Amino acid sequence: MNRREQTDRTEFLDMAIPLDGASHADVASYAVDIPMRYAECVATLRDGRKARLKDARQFMGFSGRDENRNLLFKSGGRRIVIDARGEHRHAESNGVHKFTGRDGSLLFIRRWSEQLASDTATRMQTFSMPAAAAV
Repeated sequence: MNRREQTDRTEFLDMAIPLDGASHADVASYAVDIPMRYAECVATLRDGRKARLKDARQFMGFSGRDENRNLLFKSGGRRIVIDARGEHRHAESNGVHKFTGRDGSLLFIRRWSEQLASDTATRMQTFSMPAAAAV
């Protein structure tokens, strides 16, 4: 991915699922923290600080474990996946993907598109980004 594509993706993420006091451009890794009833997404920044989403309800769930984790978010009518693997080995043959919801429930999401598509608000967008090795 070239620098311009990375900039476009981080600008989109900053607009769609903003972090509290940080930019997605500064993220070294993402992790899932389960402090009580609901799982939360935590971003570790390059300087070692931790940042959470401005709106924790945008984090919907996750699939996979450790460095193979995918994170599912919502923003308006869109579903956004941050794919830690850079590939889509978790895809089922029918195009339905299973995630663990932030409340522990199972979520089944159909992936309509794996491309950055701004023309349709209902498409799923997938980004390859680093994920932390912690649950």
